[in-house]
Amino acid sequence: MRRAILLAGVLFLVGCTGSTPPAFWATIEPNRAQVPFEAVITAAGYGETYTFYLPDETITQAGSTLEVTVDSLDWTATVETSYGGEIHTDVVHASGTNAAPEIHGLTINGLGDRWSLKPLERTLLQFSVSAGGEIVAVDVWGSAYSQHYSIFIAPYDGSYHAVYLGQYWENACIVYPMYRSIEGEDLPYAPTGLETGYPQLVGRWTNVWNFGGPEDEGQEIPAQQGYVKVTAKNEWGQRTTKTFEVPILGRDYQEAPPP
Repeated sequence: MRRAILLAGVLFLVGCTGSTPPAFWATIEPNRAQVPFEAVITAAGYGETYTFYLPDETITQAGSTLEVTVDSLDWTATVETSYGGEIHTDVVHASGTNAAPEIHGLTINGLGDRWSLKPLERTLLQFSVSAGGEIVAVDVWGSAYSQHYSIFIAPYDGSYHAVYLGQYWENACIVYPMYRSIEGEDLPYAPTGLETGYPQLVGRWTNVWNFGGPEDEGQEIPAQQGYVKVTAKNEWGQRTTKTFEVPILGRDYQEAPPP
């Protein structure tokens, strides 16, 4: 009887170890650092070959470890091997600790001591951002009216830069406070001929005010709070948005904007 029990126990252990393969696993170390960083994927050493499905390539090799470069903030890879007549996989994740871009400040017309906007004045808005960041959106409006003003980034190519007084400014744009061009056009109409690549507004009215018409005489633009909302993005796709409050000075329509 004792011999039968012992034999049954041995058969049970053999059956367990022979029919149930060990669990497959894979890890990546380090799994969190400032991108780009070097890391090592290590898989359980049960298979004969291993396939590593990386974000930009696939590698098959005999070894169960692989050195990789984590080059995105959210990085994922899959490791695959075969043993016990079955395919086994595991997924590893790594993440970047890179900081989002910072928007340090706004400079108006290149002057460090100016903090106001004047209606219809050709105005340079230039933003300082942290290294690796760039401006990707600017929105300007005032508290007295619902319309947001036209933004000019000339020479126009979709990136935020501007030419102002013969100088090229990065992370910048031109705005004519209170001026919004006609909607539905590929490029906004510029009230002066200084914005390269934009059609000039000649004999047409804007959406905010009908500048130049006889009905405009005697009307005033009230002093109000202005808002400059800007978004920066870095090379890893992280975005930061900041809004500056800049007073818009009151001004009579009949007063021509400075050149």
